[in-house]
Amino acid sequence: MAAAAQAATGSVVSARIDTAALIDNARTVAARVAPAQLMAVVKADAYGHSTDIVAPALYAAGLRDFAVATVPEAVALSQLLGPDSGARILCWLFDPAADLTVCTRAGIELGISTPEALEAAIAAGRATGRSQDVHLKLDTGLGRNGLSLSQLDTVLERLRALAAESSIAAGAQATTGTPTIGTATAGTARTAGTAATGTIGTAGPPTSAPVRVTGIMTHFANADIPGDPATADQLHRFDSLYGRLQAELPSDLRADDLRVTLANSPAALSLDPVPGSHVRAGVILYGLSPFENRTAAQLGLTPVMTLTSRVLNVKDVPAGQGASYGLTYRAAHDTRFALVAGGYGDGLPRIAGNRGEVTVRGRRYPIVGRIAMDQMVLDIGPAETGGEVAIGDEVVVIGDGTTGPSAEEWAAWCETINYEIVTCISPRVDRIAVGAPGEAAAGEAANGAHPAADHTRGGGR
Repeated sequence: MAAAAQAATGSVVSARIDTAALIDNARTVAARVAPAQLMAVVKADAYGHSTDIVAPALYAAGLRDFAVATVPEAVALSQLLGPDSGARILCWLFDPAADLTVCTRAGIELGISTPEALEAAIAAGRATGRSQDVHLKLDTGLGRNGLSLSQLDTVLERLRALAAESSIAAGAQATTGTPTIGTATAGTARTAGTAATGTIGTAGPPTSAPVRVTGIMTHFANADIPGDPATADQLHRFDSLYGRLQAELPSDLRADDLRVTLANSPAALSLDPVPGSHVRAGVILYGLSPFENRTAAQLGLTPVMTLTSRVLNVKDVPAGQGASYGLTYRAAHDTRFALVAGGYGDGLPRIAGNRGEVTVRGRRYPIVGRIAMDQMVLDIGPAETGGEVAIGDEVVVIGDGTTGPSAEEWAAWCETINYEIVTCISPRVDRIAVGAPGEAAAGEAANGAHPAADHTRGGGR
């Protein structure tokens, strides 16, 4: 459906996004991880919840640290929050062959996982005359993205050479008084979305290096399994590498207050103390549990999304009547079928047919037959013994487990995880903000002063 038409008519399947629940979750997480600060992960359209709704609500509540995966996500978020927002935005998944100058100009920070990525950041800094802020991402055991030991050696060697080049250039400039173009004036603070300023044709301060290291990060593999020895091993490796970086990073190319981010959602709730200066919290902000055997309610979290639809048809069918493609379900007796809008075109996995349930008027009904692209069938029972279901009734497809089946239940039916269930809700489903706009400030808990404690394993993590 074209965007204008969808806006005018609304989609039958819609996702209500409870911003009050979102802010409550942020406050709960911020209190749990303190003195570390909260960094909100809003990648993949805020895990399917709509970045356009989630990010402004968190920002209004005082949050200023955000993370996404890709450069387009980061640029869109920077534009959404505005050039003077003071928000810091981090992204870490990009093609080193891409032009990254858009990030440098917007103040977007980049995660560096390869020597090639560092070269791309350097090129962007040189092309713009500004310093590109970077976080060095270390592979401590996940085996995915991140610098290996040999790659870290290469990166450190390159940074040392770059520091030497910058020092020589600064000395030459101080001697000759060569004008600078587009470099930051002395004392200019740089935050995401604010450009460094400069004066053309006048003598300026020493030329800054094209990159500045503002953070160190890694990612846990098994933090969703509390007590797993792999997590302790990763912590040990990180501590060793962090100590090395503290000793070997050129002082001219590093921020005074390096942001150290290790903990993801499960680590934020399972490790004590919580490691690092910041926590990259994703799924828990949306009120979903990152653990297999602990519910959101047990963690003090409230699901933010409620996915609803409507009954479009109700009909009597005889015993033996099949439902949907392949006729994989046949009625055992005379009954009624109810047709509900919503299918895999809306992000509801086909595998949930003959497994899943939805809620109508407070009662659960089974999804029978295969889920199609746009619709599904319910067996609601015969009129004399079945529930009261009528055309136009609201259907809760995904709720909190009481109002309707939870994302965790859908994950079990689909042999996956709750992350995938909500993230895959498709763009044709309207996202509708409900609840308070977020005046109740989570920001005091989420964005206090940078903790002065050491971020190594020995303290402050």
